Amino acid sequence: MKNNIYKILFLLAVALGFNSCETTELEILESPNVLRPDQADIDFFLNAIQISGSTFFEGITEEGMEVTRILHQFGPTYDNGYGPGQLDGPYTTAYAGILADMRAMQPLAEESGLYTHIGMGQIIEAYAISTLVDYLGDIPYSEAVLGLENENPNLESGQVIYDQMFTLLDEAIANLNLTPSFEPAVDLYYNGDKSLWIRFANTLKLKLYLQTRLVNAAASTAGINSIIASGDYIVSSDQDFEFKYSAVDANPDSRHPVFARNFDNGVADYQSNSYMDLLLNDKSIADPRIRYYFYRNRGNASTDPNALPCIVESAPAHYPAGEVFCVAASGYNGRDHHDNDGIPPDENDRCDWGVYPIGARFDDSSFDGTNDRTVGAQGAGISPIMLSSYVDFMLAESALELGTTGDARTYLADGMAKSFDKVMNFRADLTDASVAPTPADVTDYIDEVLANYDAAADDDARLEIIVTEYFIALFGNGIEAYNTYRRTGKPENLQPSLLANPGVFIRSFLYPSSLVDRNNNVEQKANQAIPVFWDTNPEGFVD
Repeated sequence: MKNNIYKILFLLAVALGFNSCETTELEILESPNVLRPDQADIDFFLNAIQISGSTFFEGITEEGMEVTRILHQFGPTYDNGYGPGQLDGPYTTAYAGILADMRAMQPLAEESGLYTHIGMGQIIEAYAISTLVDYLGDIPYSEAVLGLENENPNLESGQVIYDQMFTLLDEAIANLNLTPSFEPAVDLYYNGDKSLWIRFANTLKLKLYLQTRLVNAAASTAGINSIIASGDYIVSSDQDFEFKYSAVDANPDSRHPVFARNFDNGVADYQSNSYMDLLLNDKSIADPRIRYYFYRNRGNASTDPNALPCIVESAPAHYPAGEVFCVAASGYNGRDHHDNDGIPPDENDRCDWGVYPIGARFDDSSFDGTNDRTVGAQGAGISPIMLSSYVDFMLAESALELGTTGDARTYLADGMAKSFDKVMNFRADLTDASVAPTPADVTDYIDEVLANYDAAADDDARLEIIVTEYFIALFGNGIEAYNTYRRTGKPENLQPSLLANPGVFIRSFLYPSSLVDRNNNVEQKANQAIPVFWDTNPEGFVD
């Protein structure tokens, strides 16, 4: 709550044009509405960078969820599913927001000895820029945000930028360790605990090392082992890097943006049939997290073909035997991958987002169909940017594929346990105990997964189990799902597209229009089948 109050105060201050100096001498400004960097409160820069970090994440994460079938993606093909303008928002947030604010803040912060400000900003910059490399490939960086000095920055190799991100994270850690350093007035992520920022920086390095294991296994192995040996990375939920939203819905609206989109004016999104089916039917028991991820607005599937046209259709001939089609199960009404039909009168039939992570409501089997801003946690959700459970799944992959320190099976078990704990204790006050899963359900689920792991024929089958469980834990974070799928080629059984020939899977997204249209040195990619530098995976990807 304290963080949300700070956020509100900051946004109000920016909107009103306040600065930290108590003066009415407007003639010292070039414009009464614009502050020069040397007149701005450095805390305002850092606050803007922190908020831009969450805006960037939410602006780019859903595309990763969609292409990996965690969330429904319209289509009907990959080429027309996303146009060049798809990533304009997060691209602009990264460059015109995070980078521009960092370049303005850093010299002022250095002059004032505000090294913690610099370190926090560098970590957010490294996260955003490395993610853009993951989604786009080569991008401008060293020559970017120079204004009139260079209005057309050249593209830079993604691999070179990754190397710079390692350096930037080391610099951030060094800055955070400098004393004395005046502390920021507001820390929206870790409430002023610099040691947790350092843990997050090391975890980002671990992630980048794992990401590049296919192109430099030796360096990845050494880097990951060094971080494990230090113990200075995210290992528990109280160290999770997440952005917290509130239930405040005006002046400014501080709710989770997905909640606002789906609960102010009716349900906007479709859930993924195949992902819900995975949680429902992959094990002998339903995944205990399903009531937290999804809320059923009705207890059965619609029988009205006007609301659910696919109920009078047959599954496509290219669907494999047993593939879910049309609805996952009674009440779990979503859409198949690349279903591009128009919007029928099905608003009260669709399965909705649940309490985790967007702050909606726990599925208590009431099926009341109410979708407004008063339900559940009223949007007080989180952006799950980097969680301790994610780290365990990454380390499980690393131990299995690279032989890094630790046991892959133990990491797998720990990752599942941490995910269950995170999800099932998220707004426990909204949980209905009469239908909530029990600790025994969680134990049975984990035991079944580990039994399957023990029975797996080889490491490829074991990796399939690790990544499948990682995908289930990643609900709300498409960045790590998209990266993991391209890095591993797993899960192997993702739902095919409705069309038999939807085109080639997106190995990287088209360059944003805001880059191509304004930069004479950048030409649009020929297609979205161009891999990023670390994606040398020879395995085929599902269409």
